[in-house]
Amino acid sequence: MTGVQRQYSTNIEAPLNLLMNLGNTCFMNCILQALAHAPLLRDYFLGDRHLCATPAQCLVCELARLFQEFYSGVRTPHIPYRLLHLVWTHARHLAGYEQQDAHEFLMAALDVIHKHCRETAGPAANNPNNCGCIIDQIFTGGLQSDVTCTRCQQVSTKIDPFWDISLDLGPAGQGNPMSLMDCLQRFTLPENLANFRCGMCKERCDATKQLTVKKLPLVSCFHLKRFEHSLKWHKKITAFISFPTELDMSPFLSKHRNGQSEMATEIGDTNRYSLFAVVNHSGTIESGHYTCFIRHHQNHWFKCDDHAVTRAHAKEVFDSEGYLLFYQKQFLDYE
Repeated sequence: MTGVQRQYSTNIEAPLNLLMNLGNTCFMNCILQALAHAPLLRDYFLGDRHLCATPAQCLVCELARLFQEFYSGVRTPHIPYRLLHLVWTHARHLAGYEQQDAHEFLMAALDVIHKHCRETAGPAANNPNNCGCIIDQIFTGGLQSDVTCTRCQQVSTKIDPFWDISLDLGPAGQGNPMSLMDCLQRFTLPENLANFRCGMCKERCDATKQLTVKKLPLVSCFHLKRFEHSLKWHKKITAFISFPTELDMSPFLSKHRNGQSEMATEIGDTNRYSLFAVVNHSGTIESGHYTCFIRHHQNHWFKCDDHAVTRAHAKEVFDSEGYLLFYQKQFLDYE
């Protein structure tokens, strides 16, 4: 993309506010902490850019109030009961006081905000979702799927929008991953498809399918799939997966895999991310607790555990299992 580049620093004055647990709502609190520390989302809500005719029933309005309170300088614990009830209204599958999945809550929250804001946002041609709402501006990327027929070499390409990338940790014939880079490498490896019907040669044959990233989002969320569900068992994968402070996504881009050359400045700048939040799950699949690490002033980390916020050493962050990893692009592009 040609245009103006601006470096976006994670060195912001973060609120590090406290959130009361309303009964197994740690899954919601850690996601709220992560979203509150996404600089672009913060700028949107603090800039009073959300307009609504029915604020009493609007989840987005309540999030705006939450951001305003977070950055007000008041350090009394926030009780997000109105937000919780609005979540129950808009996402019925999350209603009730039982423990929920933090990843599922994140996807539901982004979906509610997207549906509410898209009516006034208008279309955006450079967005895979063709939507100019704040969620698609920040979180939406494009995932390219290439299916190649082994008989005639015809390539069928499809591009789908995504808000996060879910990464398998279990066996896949390539050995267990040890790092986030391993997970991404395996995610973008070609896989074999049997009995594929080719639209060109009209025959049933073998094919290969490969996923690559066509368009990078401004905030990348990686979901490490630690919970396995099958007809026979439900289990949690506790394998240690290392993750970096700085992440270069260049090797996983479609144009990189297709052999297209890139300038060194583009590789070093526009595809590079900085970690700003890590959501962790402790305990078992039946009973557990969510917490969140937040990066504050570049190299200072804090652990957010509902109404308790304490300073954390970097070693504690990078020794943790990691469930959801949030990365912010270091350089933003403007057309």
